Amino acid sequence: MIKAVIIDDEKKAREFIELILQRNFPHIMICGKANSVVEGIKLVNSKKPDIVFLDIEMQDGTGFDLLDAIQDKSFDFIFVTAYNQYAIKAFKYSAVDYVIKPINIEDFTSAIKKILKKRTAAKSSHTSYDLLKSNIYSKNPVKIAIPVTQGTEYIVTSNVVSFNADGRYTRIFLTDGRKLTISRSLGEFNDLIDNQIFFKPHKSYIVNLNHVKMHVKKGNYLLMSNESEIPLARANRESFNIAMLNLNKN
Repeated sequence: MIKAVIIDDEKKAREFIELILQRNFPHIMICGKANSVVEGIKLVNSKKPDIVFLDIEMQDGTGFDLLDAIQDKSFDFIFVTAYNQYAIKAFKYSAVDYVIKPINIEDFTSAIKKILKKRTAAKSSHTSYDLLKSNIYSKNPVKIAIPVTQGTEYIVTSNVVSFNADGRYTRIFLTDGRKLTISRSLGEFNDLIDNQIFFKPHKSYIVNLNHVKMHVKKGNYLLMSNESEIPLARANRESFNIAMLNLNKN
C-alpha cells in the first residue's frame, strides 16, 4: 500500500483528488489532508507519506515553503497549480510532475501513473524540484530537463547550439560537441522562443542566437558555432535581423 497526503487550501480540490484516487488507485491510501502550509508540514512529518499532492499557493504560504521546511524528503510529489503560463513553462522544462487547476481527470491520472513509474525506477522528484526553484521566478528557463538513457540530464540553456527536428524526435546539439536525441517533437520546445536567446529560423530548427557566427546570404543559411548550417526561411529573414539587434542591445 502506498501512503499519500493531500495539502490544498481548497476543500473541493482536496475532495476531488481523494475521489479520483479512491476510484482509480485503490492501492494508494490517503492517510491525511491539510489546508495550509503549517498543517501540511506537520502532516508530512508525522505520516511519512510516499506521495504528496501539493497546492502551490495557499493562504499562509506556498508549496515551495513547505518542501523547503521538511528535512526528510524521501517522498515524491505532484504539484496541483493554477499558476500562469510562464510558471507552467518552468514546470515543463524542470520535469516536475504537475496538474493544472481546474483538475482534469485524465491529466491527473496520467501524472499519478508517471509518479508510480518513477518510484519503480527509484527516481526522486526532488532533483527536478531544485531545478524548478531556479526556473520558476525567471521568465526564461536557466536549465531544461532532458530524458536520457541513464535518467535525466539537466542542461544549461546557454550551452545549447540548436534544436533540430527529426520526425517525432528532436536532436539537441551542445557546445561540448555532444548530440542528444530525445523522443519529443520540436514543438515541445517552442516555448523557448520566448527566451531572447532562441529563435526559430525554419520550421525544423530552433537556434541559440549567441551561437550564430554568420548569416550566409548565398544559400540563405545560418552558420553556427559548431560549423553546422541551419536554413533560414525567407519569411523569417526580417524577424531574424530584429532578433539579432535585440540580442545585441542586452
